[in-house]
Amino acid sequence: MNQLKDKDRELAPLERKFNHFICSFEQFFKSQATASITLLFAAIAAMVIANSQWHEAYEKISHMAFSISLGDSAISHSLHTWVNDGLMVLFFFLLGLEIKYECLVGDLKDFRDSSLVIAMAIGGMLLPAGIYAGVALSGVDEAMRGWGIPMATDTAFALGILALLGSKAPRSAAVTLSALAIVDDMGAVAVIGIFYTENIHLTSMGFAGLTLLGLFALNLLGFRRPIFYMVGGILLWWFVLQSGVHATAAGILAALAVPTKPYAQSTWFAKNMRSVLNRFEENDRKDKSILEQQDQHELVEQAQDIAAMTTTPIQRWGHVLNRPVSLIILPIFAFINAGVALPVDLSEILESVVFIGVASAMVLGKVIGISLFAWIAIKSGLSRLPKGLGFAHVFALACLAGVGFTMSLFIASLGFAAHPELLAQAKLGILAGSVIAAVIGTSVFLLIKYEEQAEPKDEQHNKAGLPQTDQE
Repeated sequence: MNQLKDKDRELAPLERKFNHFICSFEQFFKSQATASITLLFAAIAAMVIANSQWHEAYEKISHMAFSISLGDSAISHSLHTWVNDGLMVLFFFLLGLEIKYECLVGDLKDFRDSSLVIAMAIGGMLLPAGIYAGVALSGVDEAMRGWGIPMATDTAFALGILALLGSKAPRSAAVTLSALAIVDDMGAVAVIGIFYTENIHLTSMGFAGLTLLGLFALNLLGFRRPIFYMVGGILLWWFVLQSGVHATAAGILAALAVPTKPYAQSTWFAKNMRSVLNRFEENDRKDKSILEQQDQHELVEQAQDIAAMTTTPIQRWGHVLNRPVSLIILPIFAFINAGVALPVDLSEILESVVFIGVASAMVLGKVIGISLFAWIAIKSGLSRLPKGLGFAHVFALACLAGVGFTMSLFIASLGFAAHPELLAQAKLGILAGSVIAAVIGTSVFLLIKYEEQAEPKDEQHNKAGLPQTDQE
């Protein structure tokens, strides 16, 4: 998209001067690293407040009751529950859209291209879970419930670090890490659905199944308006919540039913858009603004409708949700969940099997698992390294994959919901492990010689980016 210059704009009286102040902020807002920085700031703020004189206020905010009522019926939960079981459904819905996109047309479409990423993801899930389980065996029985915590990779943080590295991180590294995180998240979602669900209510599960079938029927019948899927998604969320399965599963399931076909073909788009553009130019009067020319305004609205009918719902809805989820919902989740009071005696934490298990699994488990499985896949001939990517980059990506935050905190809150002390230890382990993994991964990238990771110029221009949950 061409940059819009001031000479091509109709500026408000004070807008030109004001633009000088907001230009830098606007560039930051659109930056790849914005989501990770916002998420990090929210987590730090939670930790600072939880360990300050305002820690009681922080606890009150987290447990503040929030109710929705209609007549005699009412739903009342704490803010913590509304965020984790409500707002986070949108994050999982966006994640589901991304998974569906990658499987249909992205890096996971062709097994020959995706085999390396799948092998890396399998190693990056099995080894961390195994290392945590091995450490937790020496602790209390409840500690074993946290084995799923170190399995996932936080895409927002990891890709944000790659963006900050600039030319030190080749484009293929970001693509590989994105696909790796998607497969990781698929595994984490499966773990949540299978191992962190206890009591199942079959009646509610049945209604959820019928609602999901209804959403797929809307897709097959050609319904593409978001209102139908929004209503169906809310019903699906409610029935899943009542069934005993974690409510966020509704987000993934609803995303699978989102249409992937546009309403109109691209040839129709080109023909009609050209017609609208010609009429717009014919009616254009240089001495009048569009405010004074209603016919031009109507033509612009027609152009918007034509564009909307030619893009797919899965792409359009993902684009609309991306910023609110990454810049509002995830920071709120981080603020509500990351705050944990540090013990007076830090040796207590260092002796905790949950803390040691989580932190070591996120660092050692990810590095060993991803690197080892990638090496096996390449040496066996099943996979090959993407252009511009050396095995040193695979090792660096394995380190960055140890940055687990959003999904790790989420699984920790499920596994240790009834054990606040273990939950606090797990949160500290997640924070420590993520920081160590980020520092090591960044250092390795900085140490790799530039010539090893330089990509052909054509590759840099021709590769299409992936839609991200951060994630952009």
